[in-house]
Amino acid sequence: LEALHEAKMPLFGLTNWSAETFPYARAHYPFLQYFRDIVVSGEIKLIKPDPAIYHASLAQVRAHLPDIQPGEVVFIDDVAGNIEAATALGWQGIHHVSAAQTRERLIELGVSL
Repeated sequence: LEALHEAKMPLFGLTNWSAETFPYARAHYPFLQYFRDIVVSGEIKLIKPDPAIYHASLAQVRAHLPDIQPGEVVFIDDVAGNIEAATALGWQGIHHVSAAQTRERLIELGVSL
């Protein structure tokens, strides 16, 4: 995440965090500031892997990057089922099991780190 942030990659979050606890996380986890915007499950009453939350996330990304297409979005998650839901919608997906593996996959997708 740090390397992507330093590379000026536009970063967006999609989390199943609750609306009640997310403000605490935002205040206490500085890395959350790396994200331009974050869809919070508890705030919109949707949860991964429901396709509707991915549509909400893409709409949020498009508020910042209007012309982005689903195939240009890379979704990284540690839950395989969440990756499957994203790729079913045409997103690129990376099942995160280690930083090294995720970095390698990002490079394969053409991300300069």
